[in-house]
Amino acid sequence: MTSTGITGRLYLNPLIILGGLLFAFIVLSSFQAQLLTQADPLGTDLGAIRQAPSLEHPFGTDGVGRDVLARVAHGGRLSLQIAGVGMIGSLLVGSITGLLAVFAPKPVRWSVERAIDIQLAFPYVLMAIAITSAVRPSTIVLILLMILAGWAASARVVRSIALQERGKDYVKAAAVLGIPKLRVVLLHVFPTVWPSVVVLAAMQMAAMIVFEATLSFLGMGIQPPTPSWGGIMLDGKNYITSSWWLTTLPGLAILVTSLSLILIGEGLQKRSLFLRSRESDS
Repeated sequence: MTSTGITGRLYLNPLIILGGLLFAFIVLSSFQAQLLTQADPLGTDLGAIRQAPSLEHPFGTDGVGRDVLARVAHGGRLSLQIAGVGMIGSLLVGSITGLLAVFAPKPVRWSVERAIDIQLAFPYVLMAIAITSAVRPSTIVLILLMILAGWAASARVVRSIALQERGKDYVKAAAVLGIPKLRVVLLHVFPTVWPSVVVLAAMQMAAMIVFEATLSFLGMGIQPPTPSWGGIMLDGKNYITSSWWLTTLPGLAILVTSLSLILIGEGLQKRSLFLRSRESDS
């Protein structure tokens, strides 16, 4: 292996390291919440209502005496799981539709492109309100809303890259040789799209976390008493002026998690550009 190849493989942007460390801390804190606190996230204590942060309750307590740190830690697990499933679903649907918009027959391409335009033009919050007014809010509905909200942006990115690949010589040569289009797309085009999908995954994960928190804060997401970051903020919205920790601390959890994922995405993008420049130089 050449020194250029070794350097390319070992290159890690500082943004990836910083974002990865922050995200690893959030994941560890959420999935191993007992390392932070032994408090029950659903346990109430009417003698400790809305206590300010202290040694006994580092994040304070809420309106019914529940430990906010325990609720933020356990709520993070659910928020991350739902956001992760929503991210994977939106990328899967977006990748398939993005490739169809380039390599499918013309009527299918036109239909997919119009569907992408309509979805991007429609405010996702209004869509969520319309759907949740017709069906009862649940985890499944929330995940479906995430997929509906995110697939079009993914499809547009995949479509843009696939359009560039469609004009290259190897795709034209495959068509002349009679190689099935599906084989060309899966074995040759999609691998070139994959690095951008990985970058998009980090960005989409951050967007899904904010989306879940938004819907839960509006009462259309995870239903109480199950803790989620948006739901915890909803519980404390009536006490913003008197008990700042009820909304500020779960809000900081959302901020740090989203920031870590954005840093990872930016770092992966810079790494991809670095590797491409190395390949062109070699």
